[in-house]
Amino acid sequence: MVQPEAGEAGRRVYLDIEFGYVYGTCRAVMMPIEIGAVVHRPQDDSIRYLGEQFRYDVDVEIWKKVTDECGRTAGVATTVANMGRGEYGMPYDHSYRIPGGGMPAARATARNAFADLRLFMESIVSAGDVPAIVVFAASMEKRAFRAAGFSLDGCMLVDLQREIRRHFRMKQVLSLDRLARLIDFSADDSTVASTHFRYPVPQECRHLLAAHRGMGDAVRTFLLAREFRERLPHLEERIRPLMETCESDGEEGGCRKGSTGSAADGTAGT
Repeated sequence: MVQPEAGEAGRRVYLDIEFGYVYGTCRAVMMPIEIGAVVHRPQDDSIRYLGEQFRYDVDVEIWKKVTDECGRTAGVATTVANMGRGEYGMPYDHSYRIPGGGMPAARATARNAFADLRLFMESIVSAGDVPAIVVFAASMEKRAFRAAGFSLDGCMLVDLQREIRRHFRMKQVLSLDRLARLIDFSADDSTVASTHFRYPVPQECRHLLAAHRGMGDAVRTFLLAREFRERLPHLEERIRPLMETCESDGEEGGCRKGSTGSAADGTAGT
């Protein structure tokens, strides 16, 4: 884990946590499996990339939401992964149940992962100069912080998805995937960019920038927030036509993450 440097006054943290249900627990045991953060210092417009994977030898369910062109949930696909062994994309059997003695061990593993999450968060905010943590949809993060015993005292948790929905008076929320497309998000071997902002990426972070990974979604949240707060008229030009199309059928809904018209690599409960 990378520790934040001292003296970064007035920083703002853009955060994403990925979760998984322990396989075979009927979604009774959830744990964080990955976290990514972008720390922005407005004074010199510099950013730092922080991240950690919680690698435990336990099988977890990875739930993937399938969304339509408006970002509404159309279905769910599920696979199994084991972060400790580096195994991903294993088949999911909905009838599987963890053996009788496995539930206490699953809960203990989840507690350890949440303890790791608390240490990561405390390392970011320990300097006391982070007035806000920005996430895209806050319900899972709130639940995780409670489970981890991490206090937000002195730090505001900002739900960017809710802010955008409120500003545009939307009937349904838009997914992060859909909004990332509207801001022309891109990531290559050396930079991440949106319509109006571009930042370099250090070599050691470049493999972590895929969508629906902790670092990848933290970066997308950061650039979306910059476009929303500093280039609002342009973003509004892109969002208004989509709203008219998506709200014409009178449906409500939406999801936190998900690829347009496909199974997106989301995580449990997202």
